[in-house]
Amino acid sequence: MPYNVCVKKQVFRLFLTKNNQIIMYFCVIMNSFNILFNQLALFLMSSLGAMTFAQNAKTSITAPEKLDELLQIKVELDRKASEEKQYTIQVHYGDFETTTAMMQKFDSIFPTLPSKIIFETPNYKIRAGSFITEREAMAVLTMIKRRFPSAFVLKP
Repeated sequence: MPYNVCVKKQVFRLFLTKNNQIIMYFCVIMNSFNILFNQLALFLMSSLGAMTFAQNAKTSITAPEKLDELLQIKVELDRKASEEKQYTIQVHYGDFETTTAMMQKFDSIFPTLPSKIIFETPNYKIRAGSFITEREAMAVLTMIKRRFPSAFVLKP
């Protein structure tokens, strides 16, 4: 303890009663052992915490039967919505006979590319592919344009 702190404590002790001196000595001792006290308290709390026992409970959740069906419907709707937000290529449009003939020709040339016929009054249209980015759609469009020059990319 530094000298000036000891002198201040001795001067201060003159004004204290006997009971107050005991309390002050206790406070001084506690301050000197403050670090040790904090470590001891931390150790006791952690060791007592490890010895406590939690309740053992078994939780079972039963979902309504309709929930699985509703989740299936939601997944299907999300899939359809994401397909609508993708780029497609319109290969041809025209009357039903020419469109079905072009569809057969398209499927024979590009068998791995999914395609479908869509009717929008008054024309039938051949749409092919489902692309996330415009760059993907443009790459496939260059291959399709060699055989079907009127093809173009439809933006979502």
